[in-house]
Amino acid sequence: MTASLTGPGDRPRPRLSPASIASVAIGGLLLCTWFWLSMALLVAGISTLPALGSGLLLLLPWLLLMQLIARIERRRAVAIHGLRVILPAQRRSRRRGAAGWLQNRWYELGTGAFWRGILHHHLAILVTGLFFLAFVALLWCGWKGAELSLIHGPVELGSRELSRVALAALASVSVLLAAVMLGLGALADRGLARVLISGSEEDLREQVAELAERRQGAVDAATQERLRIERDLHDGVQPRLVTLAMTLGVARNAIRTDPDRAERLVGDAHAEAKAVMTDLRQLARGIHPAVLTDRGLDAALSALAARSRIPVALEVDLSTAEGPVLDREREAVAYFVVAEALTNIAKHAGATRAEVTVTRGPEVLHVRIRDDGRGGARVHRDGLSTGLAGLTDRVRATGGVLELSSPPGAGTDLHAEIPLTSGPTTARAPVRPTTEERSR
Repeated sequence: MTASLTGPGDRPRPRLSPASIASVAIGGLLLCTWFWLSMALLVAGISTLPALGSGLLLLLPWLLLMQLIARIERRRAVAIHGLRVILPAQRRSRRRGAAGWLQNRWYELGTGAFWRGILHHHLAILVTGLFFLAFVALLWCGWKGAELSLIHGPVELGSRELSRVALAALASVSVLLAAVMLGLGALADRGLARVLISGSEEDLREQVAELAERRQGAVDAATQERLRIERDLHDGVQPRLVTLAMTLGVARNAIRTDPDRAERLVGDAHAEAKAVMTDLRQLARGIHPAVLTDRGLDAALSALAARSRIPVALEVDLSTAEGPVLDREREAVAYFVVAEALTNIAKHAGATRAEVTVTRGPEVLHVRIRDDGRGGARVHRDGLSTGLAGLTDRVRATGGVLELSSPPGAGTDLHAEIPLTSGPTTARAPVRPTTEERSR
């Protein structure tokens, strides 16, 4: 899937700020409380795993909590330190509801970013907590030194006597060192975040590879579309235009010798010209259907279902108000997925009915087409039967996924996931590479 960018990190922030200093104080409090509780849960869960797996009762809640904490740590790195946090590729479940949520949690456990987040969380608490404890100790020394200097006067340490001035100097140095401990703790916290959770060259390479794959998908889709247009022009429109020109030529030669025949030929040419115009409109509709621009995706799909040679049960739900706007490009991809699938079903599937379901989530548009035909579909990239191969490239160019399940004799289930964002997706909407490429 794609690597995603969390937090722009576009405004530089000072290395030391009130927020970063406050993080050191919070780290000291967590070191005295949560750090040891987390370690105890981890150790107890691992140590009790041999006892019929009872340790899972401790480890599973701990892991789920760590996933939440890892996200909070990334947000903290962006908000407090102004770091750019790059998330590597992550798979996403196609299931919905609780099953999909659990599967996504399972996928997250297999990512290096998650385990680096756990390591960063505990190291940050330990390091900032130690600096905060040093700050408290030095601040206490400064307080006691000032108290002795102002109230008790000179203090004897063994054979030496510390005057009021020496005590005041020690108190001042202690307070200064205490402030230095806070600053060092904030810098150490920033350094840990930069090393462990802000991303690495490997993450950037994965992101570049994904973008290159999406670009190749766009190139392949454009090539398939160009070849389709060339084929339609060469096999359909061009011969008819040649015939039209020949008819008009014959009519021109017959105007003086046989006016009646010339009139008939001109009438035939006129009818042929209108037919060619219809073909050109159909060809243009294949590039971007006008009904999409005029009436939107719902109406365009309804028109497809009405023109289908087999009964189509259509369900379209685009009512989700959350997330990005469904733009023209993604409407066109969804339209062509349905159009090509219905064409293939009518030509090859031997089906008696089909179902088309289009639903919009907060960040992904789901398009599913089912039929009760013979199944056994495959993707072909042999230049002869490339319809769904072209759709695979179209969907991949948007950063999405086209998946097909077509067991022989059990119908075909085509499912496309089209992300609604044009750039790299967030961690919630990662997109997988093209999965099992099985189609007609």
